[in-house]
Amino acid sequence: MSATKRRSITKTHERIAQLGWDATYHDPVARYPTRYHIPAKSKDPMKQIMREYLPMELEKDDRVYGGHDAAVRAAMPEKVSERWLEVLKPFLCVTNYAEIGAGRCMSMLIDAIPSNELRNGYHVQYVDEVRHTGMQMALARWYTKHAPDPGGWNGLMSAMPRDIFTLGGMNFVNHFMVGDPIQCAFALQVVAETAFTNVAFVALPDVAARNGDFTLPTTYLSVQSDEARHISNGYATLLTVLQDDRNVPFIERDLQQAWWINHAFLDVFSAIVMEYFSRDRSDPESFLDKWDRWIRDDWYRSYICKLGGMGLTLDPTIFERARERIVKGMHHKIAMLAFATWPMHFWRFDGLDEKDFEWFERKYPGWYDEYGFFWEAFRELSDPKDRSLLLSGLMSDAPPFCWTCTMPSVIDEDICHRVVDDRTRFYCSRECRWMDESNPGRYTGDRNYFDRYHGMDIADVVQELGFVRPDGRTLTAQPHLRQDDKWTLDDLRAVGLTIESPNINTAKSMGLPSGDWSAAFKAGVNVATGRNGGPGPVKNASIDLPYPTAG
Repeated sequence: MSATKRRSITKTHERIAQLGWDATYHDPVARYPTRYHIPAKSKDPMKQIMREYLPMELEKDDRVYGGHDAAVRAAMPEKVSERWLEVLKPFLCVTNYAEIGAGRCMSMLIDAIPSNELRNGYHVQYVDEVRHTGMQMALARWYTKHAPDPGGWNGLMSAMPRDIFTLGGMNFVNHFMVGDPIQCAFALQVVAETAFTNVAFVALPDVAARNGDFTLPTTYLSVQSDEARHISNGYATLLTVLQDDRNVPFIERDLQQAWWINHAFLDVFSAIVMEYFSRDRSDPESFLDKWDRWIRDDWYRSYICKLGGMGLTLDPTIFERARERIVKGMHHKIAMLAFATWPMHFWRFDGLDEKDFEWFERKYPGWYDEYGFFWEAFRELSDPKDRSLLLSGLMSDAPPFCWTCTMPSVIDEDICHRVVDDRTRFYCSRECRWMDESNPGRYTGDRNYFDRYHGMDIADVVQELGFVRPDGRTLTAQPHLRQDDKWTLDDLRAVGLTIESPNINTAKSMGLPSGDWSAAFKAGVNVATGRNGGPGPVKNASIDLPYPTAG
């Protein structure tokens, strides 16, 4: 019996172009309009073929789900650091939403790009994103069944928009699927998937393995193995719009803004997950080391800098500024706020100990002098009998939250503001202010988290958030990993802490118009105004605002 002759991938792929047709029977109306000028012809450099793709993915799925089963029989959940397991609750929550947003982006691109070659690539990526969503939710279910404390696992996606920091994850992911389709593609494919998945899906699983968790690396490295196709799709999209010189100013602006919104959330989130929730301290690299390796060297210097040869002029300042913020301790400062607000989250926290202090001091000399006081105090206030929260001493002086990225504005010299509709918007940086100014109508709604709870007792806030266990009184979050001494709503109420909005307080102290945007939203003043997109002129007063290089 003769072997079946293997079909040529190149010839098979060439047939894809023959499968489309022009809709001569009606005038098509773009469902997701773009301001970019899209050439009719483009190329998919990877020549993606479903016939080759599906058997490969089936084999990978068998390995992942088989790995989950093997981990149970090997009693792996009992060997994983509990501290590490807790932070996977928000981590899986955010990454799964990112997969959903990525799939949504593919639908937008299929509508916006006329090339059947690229549409085929987007279709394959869409199938990838569905696969990733299923794998990650299966992993969350696995942890729910086998982790020591299922509290929080059973309501990940419903908790996401109610938590201070996972809400920031939603905001960042929304840039994959809200706005101009090409702008969304840059945020997703060119920046998030090409740069940041190296940290979130490669470097972070390494930290997981060091903490005894081999199930997460099994799953996420399988996810990462698909990213080469997604990176190729992003590069093909970029090359397609680069064929028309009229797109150059759009590309330059959108790439810079895509970079910044990814940095504003992902650098903080990834750093805190890896550094503040790792029990193992054998990792020779700090987050800054990983950033330099995976993002600065492997992405910015190897990819973005070379785009200058294609006619793009990308100011290096915005990339350098991101690293400067990490050096200034951005994630260390925000980590303190995350731990101080522990009752308002849906996972447990574990205070740092001497071994952790030594590691941080080695990696970030001077760390203990600047931040050690907080972590010493956090350890001392974990018992509910003390009726004391660190947040009580921090609430009135907390920094305002950024209107654009929704993260705390912790670098004092970078904080800025502007007045819109007689209310004050604060920004963590001039870059975030630029993004709001140059995308009118995009950043709207009830965006300042604490505004909606200003003046409420913290116990009432936690109850409203629903971060309470099935008994109706024990908090989902805890400031320790002990099975006893768990905080309840009664303990919180005994503290007597009134929640205050840093944005309202800061505006008042500076003599500015009200910083309360929640009231405006409820009154219908600050509602969404529609998509930011549509075929438009090359010049536009808002989108042509230049990158702010100073102050």
